[in-house]
Amino acid sequence: MPTAAEAGAVRAAGLADHVVIADARDPVALADAVRSGRRPGGRHRGMRGRAPAARVERCWHTAPGGTVIFFSMATSFSAAALGAEGVAADVTMLIGNGYVPGHAELALDLLRSEPGVRALFEARLAESG
Repeated sequence: MPTAAEAGAVRAAGLADHVVIADARDPVALADAVRSGRRPGGRHRGMRGRAPAARVERCWHTAPGGTVIFFSMATSFSAAALGAEGVAADVTMLIGNGYVPGHAELALDLLRSEPGVRALFEARLAESG
């Protein structure tokens, strides 16, 4: 997460097993944050991020055999794939296209059934006025 406030919101909502605060565009700082945040026996499986300059870093810091999800249409997918190859990252790269059949029903069901998702959504809605 880029900020302590964002990390706190995700932790409070219970939406992640572990959250670190780091700038994903800084590979050394990100590596330090990920390493320091790992629990004994834990395995980092994937990363979420919006920073366009952090495509390779997301691949580099994902555990071998892990998954990186790219869902921003601003992502240069060819740069992400070439970068992952360049750092010898053994990762599965998933690319979203913005449409999934049944997405509206799924989103509403998540809001109704997952208290953490609903709380985070309501807090962000309240912030926007």
